[in-house]
Amino acid sequence: MKSYSSKEIPIKELKLWDENARFSDKYFQKTENELIDYFCLNKKFKIVDLATDMVADFDIPQVEKLIVYETPLGNIAIEGNRRLAVFKLLCNPELTSDGDIKKKFVELSSKISISEDFKLECVVTEDIDKGYHLIERKHTKSNNEVSWGDNERAHHNSRRGKANQSEKFKVSITKSIKELDIPEAMKESVLGPGFVTSFWRVIDSSSANSQFGFSFDKSGNNLTIKDPSFENKLKVVITDILQKETFNNKVFSRLNKNEIKEYLEGIDVSKIDEAKKIILASQKKDLFDNTTTELSQNSNKIFSKSNSRDYLIPKTCRITIGQTKINNIYRELKDDLLLDDSNKAVPNAVGVLFRVFLEVSLDHYAENNGSHFFSKDTTINKKIEWVVNNLLLNGHKDNLFSNIRKVSSSSKSQSYLSIEHFHEYVHSSRVQPSSNELKAKWDNLQEFFQILWSDLNSQKK
Repeated sequence: MKSYSSKEIPIKELKLWDENARFSDKYFQKTENELIDYFCLNKKFKIVDLATDMVADFDIPQVEKLIVYETPLGNIAIEGNRRLAVFKLLCNPELTSDGDIKKKFVELSSKISISEDFKLECVVTEDIDKGYHLIERKHTKSNNEVSWGDNERAHHNSRRGKANQSEKFKVSITKSIKELDIPEAMKESVLGPGFVTSFWRVIDSSSANSQFGFSFDKSGNNLTIKDPSFENKLKVVITDILQKETFNNKVFSRLNKNEIKEYLEGIDVSKIDEAKKIILASQKKDLFDNTTTELSQNSNKIFSKSNSRDYLIPKTCRITIGQTKINNIYRELKDDLLLDDSNKAVPNAVGVLFRVFLEVSLDHYAENNGSHFFSKDTTINKKIEWVVNNLLLNGHKDNLFSNIRKVSSSSKSQSYLSIEHFHEYVHSSRVQPSSNELKAKWDNLQEFFQILWSDLNSQKK
């Protein structure tokens, strides 16, 4: 006996299945009218929407067959009950008790020629287990199909000449990404699950539109970009998103439009250079001289951990500093003063400048909060205490400041973060900081600096 066969069966010879998973147990052995009413009265089934589309496409071939369990008592549709309910209502709108839906089906049925003799294509089986296998393949495995994302839908509509402006924009930007001189793995990743939503949140924004000068020509089909550095800045955005970077202590999917604007405006030559280094570092050669790209979606960073970097501040750290001198100190610690294992490393200079960066950041914060100025006699411990209290008043959580509190409250013997260690970098003729010690200190205090400067930037807005 064949497991399955294909048949065309008239609507009048097909029955709804009262054991369909869409029905609760109380609908077992209910009448056909009651089953149809269940579909009609539950808005989640969108019966009218389905019927409208089916009528509009009535002249096209039946794309999906019903699955029918053939029994001595009749042909039971064990898959396709919503579609069968619509067909039956188009033949006889009186099958529902809902007056509004009944009127809608009268209107829809007048647009087509259909009767109970209309035949539907069905896959038929006499073995219920074979029928269940087909149901499970569709509803639990989606027939192993991979759903289209925004990019696929945009490309499809574009190729059919039906794309809206947003879809045309996405097609154009996707083309720009495909033409970038970055690894294919990066291109695929940023346009794939887990990253694509964050990417479009940044690029398909009013801030990006004004920053990069996006516009379509008169035909409405060709995107022009005024910013000559767009491709390089696009690399920065892609790299930051793939590394799951944060801005203002937020992941990219949570940035508001002002933060997106601030982030995009902050992409300068130095950040472009950083992105290029990250892209280069992500590519490795195997034994056969083939290039591979290490981009793990389970890892937050492409670079290895802190103590392997060459500078105090990781390249992945992003702090926007509007005060020129302090920003220059930040950039020197991040880009200029080596802190590697070579003879060119300058840990003493880094240690002194690190302490300076801490104190001038505290001073600047105070000066921009109620015109408060610390006196010459105010210790760094008191400055930290005052700044932390203000940040708490501005809504920041207390547990974010445990490490900076160690700086101000711990003695030298209690914690290497103690301010006494920072003082020795400046005043001691014997104590010299190690590169790893300085990097570890920055890693523990980076979050504090990010919060402090983020708070200052928010106030300026």
